[in-house]
Amino acid sequence: MLTKERKLRIMNLLEERSFVTIKELIEDFNVSRSSIVRDLIELENQGLIQRERGGASLKSVDITLTSFNEPAVQEKENLHIAQKQRICKEAAKSIRDGDCVYIDSGTTPVYLLDYLQDKKITLVTPSTFLIRKLSANFKGDIYLLGGQFNKSYDMSYGSLTLEMIRQFYFDHAFLSTNGVDLETKEVYVFDFKVGAVKKEIMSRCKRTDLLIDASKFETRAMCTWANLDDFHTVYTDSIKEGIEPLENFVICEKE
Repeated sequence: MLTKERKLRIMNLLEERSFVTIKELIEDFNVSRSSIVRDLIELENQGLIQRERGGASLKSVDITLTSFNEPAVQEKENLHIAQKQRICKEAAKSIRDGDCVYIDSGTTPVYLLDYLQDKKITLVTPSTFLIRKLSANFKGDIYLLGGQFNKSYDMSYGSLTLEMIRQFYFDHAFLSTNGVDLETKEVYVFDFKVGAVKKEIMSRCKRTDLLIDASKFETRAMCTWANLDDFHTVYTDSIKEGIEPLENFVICEKE
């Protein structure tokens, strides 16, 4: 088993159990203790887990993301897949033929593509990751936003990007984010330049939706760029028991 595949399976186990021991991982994967410890160190360095005595747990909720510790898009691609698919399946129902649709960078919005192959829409994105995932059978038009491109973020930003956004008026925008505070309703992102792109999109759009899996409710990031009340709909997969969802929340539960 490749190291990348093993780390992905470790993350899947942590989503199921919250905590796993090194002994369990050695038995599950039939590898040496040093291999497991090395995997856990790498996952911790990526900000995804927290090593504890004898094992590991998912990263604690008090992490604050910045441009220095935000994992690259490629490192997050295989996290929370089922949740992201449910969110995007529900969100895609609001898209109509003829719409001009902005799809944000990130590993949640990309799952919208599974439900857009037959839609005759104009798709605008800053994400080459998303473009690469498009089916060859996609029937719509595609615009890739230019500007300063950050490979780790997988998006364009800066003054040229903002100027290009101002050439469009969107029927629909699907945005992602790094974290949300349910008490203050603040929506966070790890870099001001990324937040500026998202805010500009919102100012040029008829309807803006937010796509977030439940792990984002446990994450803080450096910059505030929106309030939950700013969105037409907030799509998520679950919310903690005892917390009342806002009126614009749609909970995409397992079927």
